[in-house]
Amino acid sequence: MLRTLIILIVVAGVLAAWLLSRPAFPKPYVRAYQSALERFQGSPVAMDEGLSRFEAVYGDLTHERIEDRIRELYAERIYFNDTLATFESRDALVAYMGKTGHNLDQSDVRIDAVVRDGSDLFVRWTMTFSASSMGRSIESESIGMTHLRFDEQGRVVLHQDFWDAATGLYRNLPVVGYGLELVDRRMAVAHED
Repeated sequence: MLRTLIILIVVAGVLAAWLLSRPAFPKPYVRAYQSALERFQGSPVAMDEGLSRFEAVYGDLTHERIEDRIRELYAERIYFNDTLATFESRDALVAYMGKTGHNLDQSDVRIDAVVRDGSDLFVRWTMTFSASSMGRSIESESIGMTHLRFDEQGRVVLHQDFWDAATGLYRNLPVVGYGLELVDRRMAVAHED
């Protein structure tokens, strides 16, 4: 019996070491984004109107009508990726952003710069939010950029965020943040060698 237990512990240890040492499986978001660029060409016709609505909606994700505001901002068929989730239907995005907004105590996205290139709009922003998780208050500030394309009515058809979710969100979570800190320390030691 003791021998069987020792063998199980050794096998479990080898399996755990193997799983922890394997590279992460890459998410197919690069191909999905490239495909979306071909499928959602966008239009510069109502870009200014779309940008104005985008700024108003993301200025406060805790707004009591956030679901309605998201529904008005986005076209029915979309490509949306915020590095945390990907959606291709407005209804799925409305549910996701509604849940996100209701889980936040405060949020603010400030647009710092806008670059236009044909039907492409690149928005550089600073985001702050506060929320509670596992009985702990989370205060976060992060920076990022969003690539937007709009239809002829100024509704978003393509939304791709580029931001560091690990720093802006995950590092603030009690267990996950500690794990990321351990990885940082390990990587720092590896770079010193």
